[in-house]
Amino acid sequence: MKKLIKSLAHIAIITATATLGTQTVLAAEPAQKQVTLTDVAGHDVTVNVPVKYMILGEGRFLPSIGILDPENPVRWIAGMMGEFKRLDPASYAQYQAKFPAIDDIALIGSSGEESFNLEKAISLHPDVAVFGITGGHGPSAENKQIFDTLAAANIPVVAIDFRQDPLVNTPKSVRILGTLMGKEDQAEKFLEFYDQGLATVHDRLATTTERPSVFMESRVGLAQECCEAMGQQMMGRFIDWAGGKNVFGDIIPGTHGTVTIEQLLVTQPDYYIATAIGAANVKDNGNRVILGAMATPDDAAKSLQHITGRTGMAQLSAIQNDHLFSIWHHFYNTPMNVAAVQQMAKWFHPDLFADLDPNQTLQTYFNQFQAVDLNGVYWTDTKAGTTPQ
Repeated sequence: MKKLIKSLAHIAIITATATLGTQTVLAAEPAQKQVTLTDVAGHDVTVNVPVKYMILGEGRFLPSIGILDPENPVRWIAGMMGEFKRLDPASYAQYQAKFPAIDDIALIGSSGEESFNLEKAISLHPDVAVFGITGGHGPSAENKQIFDTLAAANIPVVAIDFRQDPLVNTPKSVRILGTLMGKEDQAEKFLEFYDQGLATVHDRLATTTERPSVFMESRVGLAQECCEAMGQQMMGRFIDWAGGKNVFGDIIPGTHGTVTIEQLLVTQPDYYIATAIGAANVKDNGNRVILGAMATPDDAAKSLQHITGRTGMAQLSAIQNDHLFSIWHHFYNTPMNVAAVQQMAKWFHPDLFADLDPNQTLQTYFNQFQAVDLNGVYWTDTKAGTTPQ
C-alpha cells in the first residue's frame, strides 16, 4: 500500500510538473487581440493578431516576411503560390539551403490567379491570407469571389503591394505585415532605414532640373528581338524617383508594352537599362541577363553583352556612350527596391551621387533585415569583373 501511495504521489508530481510546463509555454506566447486595419486596397479587415500561420498570394512575399523575422520567416507560412521557385530559383535555393522546411510549405497554386487552389487554401486553416493588390502571379484584391469565399471560411484577406506602385505602397505594406505578425517595432526600424535611403535620393534631386531620358527593357531574353518596355508602374516608377524620364512611360498603359527597334532609334534615349530574369543556378539562361543570388560580376557582365549584338542596337547612342546597364528584375516586387533606386540615381547623376554607395545599402538590407546573406550581384554593366558604382 505504501508503495502504491508513493507511486501515485510520484505520478501526481510528474503531472503537476507537466501542467506547469505547459502553462509556462502558453504564457510565453503573445496574447492575441482583435484589430481592424486598412489594407492597400482600401479594405477594412478585422484580424486576430499576432497571427500564427498565413498563406501568401505570391511566394516571393516570403523575403518580405523575413524583414520582420530574419531568424526564420518560413515558420509563419502555411501555404503559398509556387512562382518563387520557378521565377527566382537562385533566391529560393538560398532559402532552401538555410530553411529546408520551405519545401514542406503547401503550394496553393503554381503561378497566376487561374492556378490558385481555393479549396487547398481553405484546408490549411490559415489565420490570414496575404494577397497582392493586383494579379500577376497569384490571386489579387480585385477578385471579389475569392475574397468572399475565404471570408465565409473565417479567413480574412489582406492586400499588400510591392508591384503596382512599389515606392508608395512598400511602407504601407510593411506596416501591415508588422501588425499581422506583432512585429511593429521591427517594421518601424526597417522603415526608418528605407525612408532615409529614398530621402537621400529625393533631397539631392531637388537641387537639379536635369532629367536624362531612360529606356527600360523588361525581361530581356524572354523574347528574341526588341523590346518589351516598362510603363509607369512597377520598375518604370523607379526611373522617375531616380531622377530620369521614362521615354515610353506616357504611351504605355499599365505595367509594360511593346516597342520596336525603329522607335528606339528615333527616340535615342540617354540610358538603356535591361531588367534581368536569368538565374545563376540555371544551366541554360539563353539570352537572359544573369543577376541576383549567387550571380558573379563576370557572368552578369557577359550576359548583358549580348544586347549589343541585336539588330540596330549598335546604333543606339546609349550603348555607344557606355550607358548600358542591367538591374535585377525582381526588384519590382520587394522592399529591396530602395537599393535599386539609389543605383539608378547614381547612373543618371554620377556627379550628384558620387559618394552614394548603393552596395552598402544592399549590404545593410541583408545584414539587418534578411534571413539569408547577401551572396550575388544585383546590377551590372558590360565591364566584366566589376560591380558598377
